[in-house]
Amino acid sequence: MKHSIAMKIFAMAAGILALTVLVAILTNVEVIGLGNNISTMATKTIPLATTAADLNEAGLYRRIAFERLYREYGEPQPDPQVIEEAKVNFEENTVAVVEWTGKLKKMLSSLPDDPQERELAAKARELTGQIEVLFATTTELARVTLAERQKGDRVKAKELLVFTFKGQKDLRELRQKLQSITAEMAELSANQAKKREIRVLISSTATTLFAVLGGLTVAWLISRNLAKPLAQLLRLTKAVEGGDLTALVGKLPEDEIGQLGDNFNSMVKQLRRRDDMQKAIGSYIDPRIVEKVILSGRPEDMAGQKRMMTILFTDLVGFTTIGENLTPGGLVNVINRYFTLMSECVRTEQGIIDKFIGDAIMAYWGPPFVAEEEEAVAACRAALRQVEVLAQFREELPDLMGLRKNLPEIKVRIGLATGEVVVGNIGSDMARSYTVMGDTVNLASRLESANNVYGTRILISEETYKMADRSVVAREVDSIAVKGKVDPVHIFELISLDGKMPQGWDNKRMSVYNLGLEAYRRQEWGTAERVFHEMIEKFSDAPSRALLERVKLLKENPPGSGWDGVWRMTAK
Repeated sequence: MKHSIAMKIFAMAAGILALTVLVAILTNVEVIGLGNNISTMATKTIPLATTAADLNEAGLYRRIAFERLYREYGEPQPDPQVIEEAKVNFEENTVAVVEWTGKLKKMLSSLPDDPQERELAAKARELTGQIEVLFATTTELARVTLAERQKGDRVKAKELLVFTFKGQKDLRELRQKLQSITAEMAELSANQAKKREIRVLISSTATTLFAVLGGLTVAWLISRNLAKPLAQLLRLTKAVEGGDLTALVGKLPEDEIGQLGDNFNSMVKQLRRRDDMQKAIGSYIDPRIVEKVILSGRPEDMAGQKRMMTILFTDLVGFTTIGENLTPGGLVNVINRYFTLMSECVRTEQGIIDKFIGDAIMAYWGPPFVAEEEEAVAACRAALRQVEVLAQFREELPDLMGLRKNLPEIKVRIGLATGEVVVGNIGSDMARSYTVMGDTVNLASRLESANNVYGTRILISEETYKMADRSVVAREVDSIAVKGKVDPVHIFELISLDGKMPQGWDNKRMSVYNLGLEAYRRQEWGTAERVFHEMIEKFSDAPSRALLERVKLLKENPPGSGWDGVWRMTAK
């Protein structure tokens, strides 16, 4: 027998073993290549992309610091603390940009000489050089612009600002291009690693088919040990892509895959910091404006249009006394707490905070944030909430001010007006805000001030009352023509929500006041005096006191038979 069964079995076993060795060699070659790809990703391409992101972030922080300095230098009374903080941020991020740029140049010089990577690296090196040159020029121009702004030369500073913004814009575009290229390089390395991974899996499969049981077991273990960490990274990458910035890689082997996991975690942390920064920006712009106006991109919302809206102005009475007793830092702490409490009342009722003016707040309600038929009621509820939380603010004031005695008496004045306004993105080419403007805005501001005249807390316009009358309790106070306007408006004092009339108020009190107001308008001075005296004695009614003084004045100087009962305001 030329070839025995034993020989055939031996030959088959030898062939299988030879095939196993061949497949093992090929598998090892591919594993080594995969390791090289992963090493390149972990030590070069991903750090390169991360560094480009850091450079972009430092440039953004630097620009924010520059704009903050420029704006503060233009204030009538610049805040030294704000200026110092902005200077430090500007200089630190200037240094950071230089350092990140130098680090990028060094990293780009040591990249593998792969044909595709060579082309991308050349573009990246060229962009890095352009950034380095343009950054030096822009930095010097920014310093000159800030110097002119600080000296008070607004014309020169504004001329320089145009070129500074142009340079910063060009820098931002270069940095974004650089970040895009480095991301493409990282993606290229990831694709190569993925191809290698597929080849490793094929080799492992061949080993399981043709190798002995031991070789099959070893191949399976190798394949599992390689695929599991990569699958974990792939799953977490998809989670991050979906917005989950809490996804972090757990413990991995201490090899190139482990380094890749560490860099992945570093990347997620960088993204989380950027997300935190975006949330911080959200405290300056109401997220609903971003969502419903800016991101929706509807031309009619961006360009501006006329809409029926309700405007609120709130002013803190006694703020000057508070300011006299506090340091600047303490004053900011107190006013920030006040604004927080008042703003929560507005946002709870779906209102939009438009701006803070000294110690005053301007807010508005209307489409697309609140339905037109609900805006007046929501604004009234917010105003009543503000009066309620003022009591909480008074309780907190001793701790906020650090005083137990001689605390200032603080009150709040609120004006509400409903009417047609122009709403949209209003401002200059360099700075805009989504806001409202028009006679209704002015009327709300005048009504807030008119509380001084009548001793009231909340005055609302007739249109506001008509839209909210089923949900609120209010009484007509007077008919006035505010300064700068000829047409009279009926004004109402907002008392409470319907069914929640406070103690000391009832329908009789309001009807008696109406009798006095009707007698006043008919020039029946004696009747008016009697009614207003009664209101003052029984209820200490502030509007009655104001009208009683006016009656005494009009008795001495009768307005004549043609008088329309309108009181024309001479002050804002």
